[in-house]
Amino acid sequence: MVRKSVLLLLLPLLFPVICGCDRDRSIKIGFIGSLTGKNSDLGVAGRDAVQLAVENVNSSGGINGSPLVLSVQDDAASPDTAVKAAERLAAEKVTAIVGPMGSSMAKAVLPVATRNRIVLVSPTSSTNELSGKDDYFFRVMEPNLLFARHQAQTCLKLKIRRVAAIYDLQNRTYTVEMFQAFKDEFTRRGGIITSEQSYDSALSPAFMPLVQKLGLKGADGVMILANSVDSINIGQQIRKINRSIPVISGACGIAQRDLLQQAGKSLENIIFTLPVNSQCPKQSYTSFRDNFVKRFNYQPTFAAVLAYDAAQVIMAALRKNPDPGRFRETLQGIGTFAGLQGDVTLDSFGDPSRQLYIIRFSEGREAVIEQ
Repeated sequence: MVRKSVLLLLLPLLFPVICGCDRDRSIKIGFIGSLTGKNSDLGVAGRDAVQLAVENVNSSGGINGSPLVLSVQDDAASPDTAVKAAERLAAEKVTAIVGPMGSSMAKAVLPVATRNRIVLVSPTSSTNELSGKDDYFFRVMEPNLLFARHQAQTCLKLKIRRVAAIYDLQNRTYTVEMFQAFKDEFTRRGGIITSEQSYDSALSPAFMPLVQKLGLKGADGVMILANSVDSINIGQQIRKINRSIPVISGACGIAQRDLLQQAGKSLENIIFTLPVNSQCPKQSYTSFRDNFVKRFNYQPTFAAVLAYDAAQVIMAALRKNPDPGRFRETLQGIGTFAGLQGDVTLDSFGDPSRQLYIIRFSEGREAVIEQ
């Protein structure tokens, strides 16, 4: 009776310890993206896809029996806020971070990640400045240089030889870098940049005067490099002047939104270079798409597909070796992994090689015109 009484007295003390051991078995990963502001399409889609990936792996028993826990942070499209978000995740002892989604945010966060030895796997950060470096930055979307060259070649194939361009200086790590790479390749191949206009989205400019300065009569196409909201607004102003001129948009532009509902007639004849094909017939993608729509009630954008891929490569590395102290080396050894739409290969610097698609939106339809 004495032993039994002692055991009953000790149980309340042992229970928190047992529960604490169970909690300690969990693996925490972080997410950083713009969940508010003009770039929120990118961040929300990325967050939702990573949440779905975590829910899927946990429903199947977790990572080698350990549940995943996701900690989400909003960088509000502000480098200072992004740094604070990364510091909070470092304090939470996350093993890896999916994100940031934007190039400027990734550059700001990398020193924090390096100092705390936390790997970043960005779904959509494409700056060339982070290419070919042995650091804590990995990504599943190819850098701007490859996208820009691909777009330049495609323009010339489509007989678009004279291009006017407008770009936002707020995200110059993406926009200016992308335009310069496009311009270099396009002019090298005989194309002509007829005019260019830059603006600062933080100043909320009127877009019609900027579009008028582009002088569209001398151009075969217009390149827009801006956030999704501004891209749609600029496209609408372009259509008031010219109803049919091709609009060339970067991946982080109009492709973020539900185009048919939000862009209206400005959607017509828009050309993108994207690492994702929404018409992909692979079962891995169609299953993801159906589950995503069921879970979140909207179609997954390219950012959602890439965020899911980013989560998957992190999970593949965790299954191989969950030791946080060796996670970077483990991820470097992954090489090729199965993405939703096909294999993705990461080089030793964490830069990917994957298929690119040229997609045209016209008359309410999306069509792959080159891959």
